[in-house]
Amino acid sequence: MATASGAETHLYRGLTAPLAVVVAAVVAAAWLATWYSMGSFGMDGTMPTASNPVGLAAFFGVMIVMMVAMMLPSALPMILAFHGMTRLEAGRPTKPPDVVATSLFVAPYFVVWGGFGVIALLGAMAFGLVDTMSGSLAYAPAIVLLAAGGWQATRTKEVCLSHCQSPMGFVMHHWRSGRLGALRMGTRHSAYCIGCCWLFMGVLFVAGAMSLFWMGALAAAIFAEKVGTRPRATSLAIGVLLLASGVAFAVQTTLGM
Repeated sequence: MATASGAETHLYRGLTAPLAVVVAAVVAAAWLATWYSMGSFGMDGTMPTASNPVGLAAFFGVMIVMMVAMMLPSALPMILAFHGMTRLEAGRPTKPPDVVATSLFVAPYFVVWGGFGVIALLGAMAFGLVDTMSGSLAYAPAIVLLAAGGWQATRTKEVCLSHCQSPMGFVMHHWRSGRLGALRMGTRHSAYCIGCCWLFMGVLFVAGAMSLFWMGALAAAIFAEKVGTRPRATSLAIGVLLLASGVAFAVQTTLGM
């Protein structure tokens, strides 16, 4: 496999007009499906429990759809970079792109996020953070927002974001041949993405009550971090907003007691 040279190419290079239409339609359908599912798995519905595997399986499916809605636009540059690299042989584009390998690269990203969502739900339920919170638990949204804001300034966040923000660099540095290699690369990519955004999901579950407003705000934040020209500065700015929101939540909670 050829080595990287020069500056990172345009993040959406290879995105044709027909493909853009398909991606837009998939994202729109995922948002619509998420909206429809809110009555079953939101604050107004019955949440699945650990003793209800059918409910957890359904929630897992909802989480995958939700992650497609939130993450696909920001993950698309990485997918395009991998798809383009499957055309190369001896460093030259001499064969058609491998659609199956690309699918195997993409699948772990959303499946791992779906599994993480189920684990996050069970954790939130174990600590009583899903139903109406009272007493000291009323401060949980503020604490999660403050933790998410602080995470933005950590070295771990910076390292994980660097792998997500440079698609060609990630693909070439972590390249594994074959379709099994594509699956391994997709799993590694999902791990870096979770390292970036796991507390965003905590904010969505605890502070945002899985609302479409918070989904949209966090999706915009993730997109700005991964696709923007100054990811570190953007990440820190988002951290400041999260910290300010956490303080506001804490003050509001205190005044309401």
